[in-house]
Amino acid sequence: MTLHLFAFLRFCPAPLILAPFFSLPKCYVFFILPPVNFVKTTMHFQNSSKSVTLHLPAFLFSAWPVLRLVIAVGVLLFVVQMAFTTVYDGILGLQLKERQKLEKEVASVQNTLEYLNGVTTDFFKAENMLYARFGLPAQEETSREMGTGGEISPEDLLQRKISPVFEKVAGLKDASLRIQGKLSNSDASFRNLNNYMEQKLAQWRYLPSIAPTTGRYASPFGPRVHPVTGEVGKMHQGMDIANDRWTPIFAPADGVTEMSQFSSSFGNYVVLDHGNGIKTRYGHMMMSVLHTGEFVKRYQLIGYMGNTGRSTGPHLHYEVWVNNSPVNPLAYILPNDHSVD
Repeated sequence: MTLHLFAFLRFCPAPLILAPFFSLPKCYVFFILPPVNFVKTTMHFQNSSKSVTLHLPAFLFSAWPVLRLVIAVGVLLFVVQMAFTTVYDGILGLQLKERQKLEKEVASVQNTLEYLNGVTTDFFKAENMLYARFGLPAQEETSREMGTGGEISPEDLLQRKISPVFEKVAGLKDASLRIQGKLSNSDASFRNLNNYMEQKLAQWRYLPSIAPTTGRYASPFGPRVHPVTGEVGKMHQGMDIANDRWTPIFAPADGVTEMSQFSSSFGNYVVLDHGNGIKTRYGHMMMSVLHTGEFVKRYQLIGYMGNTGRSTGPHLHYEVWVNNSPVNPLAYILPNDHSVD
């Protein structure tokens, strides 16, 4: 079956080409389209006697392969779009989880750095106290602030601007470098201080600092009336510590036994050389346990209190000599039985 279709086009009046159509007040022009072939199609309904007859243009059937291709391409594009969206959502979710994990780790590192900063602050206070104890000038706070800045590369600068996480990580990195610089500076300072302390402790080991025995301080250092001869103004070059016989006597510092012998005036008599021009002397002992040339350490037993030699009762005569001159032994006895160790 073939139909001829007429197409009408309305337009405004114009001379020469217009012709009246159905005596309408307006002007029209019409033309005939090419003939269209129709195909009769009957559709039967399942389980029914009814049917429908359709007349479809023939060009729809000739264009069906192209239409199928278009539909197939559309379905393919839809599937690809759905797959891309699914993968994108999955990757985005994974990235969000990784970012949350990274933010937690950054927060943990930040807490650790804040803790270390507090610890180093207490550490520096203890360091200053240690310097003060040894009579050394404490380090200035500005000297500990090590510079950690410098030029930032364009890549790092771009990353910091793109993401706040990178900005925070960069700040944590700078903070860690500052703490590391402080600790490195303090490490070098402590090494120097440790060397100084070792030298001081090496000297203090040989410096008398404790009472050699227990008892009553019977006679001090200085001029006095001699208890045996009665001589007035006789210089007492040491101090007397009275107690019972066999009260132990200990070395007040490290040293070497310079002399261990019997003296007519001091009885059993011991001299210890502590170096640096310092010597200690012990008289009237009941017995000495040292031999000449023997090395002794602080708190080591050197003998027992007695009443030998020219003595009016059991006591220890204790002298301290510095550069061949007697000094007051009390200046070399720390209070409350403390010692320099």
